[in-house]
Amino acid sequence: MLRSAHALSPRQEYVMDQVFCRWFKTSWTWRRREDGPETILELEGLELGRWLDHPLVTTEVRPQDDLQIEWTTWQHGEVTLRVPCAMDAEANCWPFDPLAATFHALTCWEEQSGRVALDEHGRPRSFPDAWLSLQGTIQGFGQVISAAQQPRWPWVDVIWHAIAGHGLPAQRLVCDWTFDVDVAFKHKGRSLLKSWLLQVRDLGLGRWAVVQERFRVNRGWMQDPYDTYDWLLEHHQGEQVTFHVLAATRNRPHDVGLDPTRTALPQLVEALAQRPEVVVRWHPGWRALEDPNVAQAEQARLKSWSGMRCDEVRTHFLRGCPGRLWRQWVGMGIGVDSSLGWPRDVGFRAGTSRDFTAFDVRDNETLPLELQPMVAMDEAMRGKLGWSASQAEQQLTDLLEVVAKVGGGWRMCWHNTSVSDTEAWVGWKSTYVGITRKAQSKTVG
Repeated sequence: MLRSAHALSPRQEYVMDQVFCRWFKTSWTWRRREDGPETILELEGLELGRWLDHPLVTTEVRPQDDLQIEWTTWQHGEVTLRVPCAMDAEANCWPFDPLAATFHALTCWEEQSGRVALDEHGRPRSFPDAWLSLQGTIQGFGQVISAAQQPRWPWVDVIWHAIAGHGLPAQRLVCDWTFDVDVAFKHKGRSLLKSWLLQVRDLGLGRWAVVQERFRVNRGWMQDPYDTYDWLLEHHQGEQVTFHVLAATRNRPHDVGLDPTRTALPQLVEALAQRPEVVVRWHPGWRALEDPNVAQAEQARLKSWSGMRCDEVRTHFLRGCPGRLWRQWVGMGIGVDSSLGWPRDVGFRAGTSRDFTAFDVRDNETLPLELQPMVAMDEAMRGKLGWSASQAEQQLTDLLEVVAKVGGGWRMCWHNTSVSDTEAWVGWKSTYVGITRKAQSKTVG
C-alpha cells in the first residue's frame, strides 16, 4: 500500500502496475494522507520507505520540456546505486523518488530528451550523457563497478528487489532464447546464376577454400556453415527458441540477406515454425526504420508466409528511437518489440531485465505494446567492445549473477552465424554454450 499527500497520477499508476502487478505478481492500493508531504510505501503494515514526489511523475512534463533531473547516491542494505530523480533531503525520507526513477528508466527518458550521442544508424553511441558523467562506484551482490557503467545492470530491478523483494515471494531467473537471422545461409538459397558469379569472383580473388566450400554445399555434400538451426534446437531441447528473420529487399551494405521474393526464406520460416518449440518473428530491415512505407510493404509481404508472426518484432541493427518507434509499431498492429538493448555495449537500456508495457510520454498514456529487454548482442561484444570469446563469457557471467539475484529475465541477441564457429566467430559457439548452461542452471532448484 502507498499513502500519499497527492492524488494518484497516470504515471505513478503505470509504474505501480509494472512493478507490483506485473513483476511481483501482487496488488497495490493508493490512499490519501493528511499528516505530511511524503509518499509512504508499506507492506503488511511495515513501512518500507518514504520519499517526496518528483514532478516527473506528478505532472505531464515531456522530454523536450528539459526538466532538470538530478542524481544522487542511494544506499539500502548491501546495495549502493546512483539514481535519478533526486529530491531535497527530508527527515526519514529517501533522497529520491523510486517511482519517478523507474518511470525515467522505462521510458528511456534521457534518449527521448535527446541527451545521448547517436551513431550512423541512429542508435546510442554509448550510454546517455547523464550516466557517463557519474563519478564513483556502485555495488551489490558482491560486485563493484564504475557508476558510469551502471546502465549495464538491471538497476531498476535491483532497486525494487532491495525495497520489497524480501517481503514478497522469491522469483527465479527466466530465460528467453532469441536469435536474429540476417543471413540465413552462407551459400544456399541463391540462384544458379548468382552462385556461379560468386564462384568466378572468389576464384579471381584467390579464395579457393570458399570456392570449394560453396561447391560442396550446393552439391549437397556438406551442410551450409550458417545452417545452425538444428544444432540450436538440439542445444535448447525442451525450451522455446525465437528466430527474428530478416526479409528485406536487398539494400547494401545493411540489408544483405537472401532475396525475400525467392523460395528459400519462406521455406525456412515455414520449416522452423512447424517445430512446436519455435517462434518465428519479423526482423524489420534497416530501411524499414527510415521509411514507414517500406515497413508496411515488408509487413504485407510477410503476412503471406506460413508461420511468420508479423505483429512481433526486433529491428535490424537494433534501430529505432524509443517513443516514436513505439507509436509507429502500435499504428501497425505490432504487439511485441524486443529491440530494447544497447547496440554498442551490454546491459539493460531501460534499466530493467523484465518485460514491461510501453508508456507514451507525449500523450501521457500506456500503449498496447510489450517491450522485451535484452542483455547483450553478440556483435556488440565482438565488434564494438572488442572482447574475445572468453572475455565475453566472463562479462556475461558477472551480469548473469546480478540478474539471477533479483529474479529477472535473461534474453540475449545472437545470430545463426555467430554460433557457426567459422571465420570471425571461431570460439564464440563455446561462449554461447557456456553462458546458456550457466543461465539454465539458475532457473531450476
